[in-house]
Amino acid sequence: MTEEQNVSPDMENPIPGGETGEERQDAAGMGDSTIFEKAASTAGAAADSLRRGELMGDAAVDPEANSDDRLIALLSYASQIFIPLIMPLIVLISESSKKRPFQRYHAVQSLALSLAFMGVFAAAGVGATIASFVPFIGWAVGFAAICLTPILYMMGVIAMIYYGYQAYQGKRFAIPGLTTFLKDQGWIE
Repeated sequence: MTEEQNVSPDMENPIPGGETGEERQDAAGMGDSTIFEKAASTAGAAADSLRRGELMGDAAVDPEANSDDRLIALLSYASQIFIPLIMPLIVLISESSKKRPFQRYHAVQSLALSLAFMGVFAAAGVGATIASFVPFIGWAVGFAAICLTPILYMMGVIAMIYYGYQAYQGKRFAIPGLTTFLKDQGWIE
């Protein structure tokens, strides 16, 4: 075989130009970049960081964030405890947020985090309601739901306060799993 030809590991025929089969797949966009594989790797990375106790990653201070930007970012998170969804929506609707990327970044992230918490609570409520129709098991699930709901709510409150504090410090950070999803959707930069 000449230097210009290379045998692909998955094929018996030589490939002209020295390209392997994997390089051709990656160049064509068919390699490890299917949407399902990306989602699985993102979910796996997020689960790993949460297991390690990391509530955020890629934290960096944004030098362009002024004191107003930091305050609005703090309020975007902290207001979710008492009045969910309102503050981030106001920030996103306002004309000034288009000029202030730091505010927009944290408003989108806090809105998505709040919606994720609401989705988890709704799914747990539906699951507990369905399980309540099964004798004994339903009662145990209902009792566990009643006991765990305040704990889960406090975890959400602590997370919102923590993220708000970090935003007030002028940091842009990634919430494991959530920020990657938001970036893939093009909602944040």
